[in-house]
Amino acid sequence: MKEAPSCKLEDKNKSCCGSSVVSDHSTELKSHWDKAYQKSPENQLGWFENDFSPSFRLLDQCKLNSYDTLLLVGSGTSRFPDELLKRGLGEIWVTDISEVAIQEVKNRLGEKLKYRVGDILQPETLLNIPQVQLWFDRAVLHFFTEKKDQETYFKAVKEKVKPGGYVVFAEFNLKGADKCSGLPVFRYEEKMFQERLGKDFKLLDAFDYTYSMPSGEERPYSYALYQRKVN
Repeated sequence: MKEAPSCKLEDKNKSCCGSSVVSDHSTELKSHWDKAYQKSPENQLGWFENDFSPSFRLLDQCKLNSYDTLLLVGSGTSRFPDELLKRGLGEIWVTDISEVAIQEVKNRLGEKLKYRVGDILQPETLLNIPQVQLWFDRAVLHFFTEKKDQETYFKAVKEKVKPGGYVVFAEFNLKGADKCSGLPVFRYEEKMFQERLGKDFKLLDAFDYTYSMPSGEERPYSYALYQRKVN
């Protein structure tokens, strides 16, 4: 199958998803992910998981309540929000640039979640989402290969996470592949997350985890949990 075109995130003259004038770049990026979700069954997607134990190793250390607001960034069609609901957790927002992915989750979970389609780098994607007790990101941050996009991303984290709130990252680690779904990635280790979060966030836990894709290929990840300090 012909590989979808790569998204050039470094293009300063084009914005992703959310402006009234949709750029060619934005259209390509959205199309890339819509096609990814359309072309394969959910359980054959390269990032599909049915074992959430690495994530819950971190979430079990968070003091989350049923009334807390949680934000799942770029959650696609993941079954992770289903598991959060089973645990009685509260207001869960799911975001993704792919409308196809969000619609699949809507069809499955309906009004149990809150939904937002858009690029997390664009401020309108987070507009009217309240500050959150948990920012959860599995395999989104590593797609932002340019420094300016990383800075935009971490600025959003710092604006949205409450004092005392938590951030979870699960990204390709330094031994991981240099592409995912045909797009380049920027790989991480724990200290790189910390450098970008700054001194207002403290590390609670971090570990490496090797994920097995449905194809059998392995993908090494770096998982980390941080808590925002209360001033």
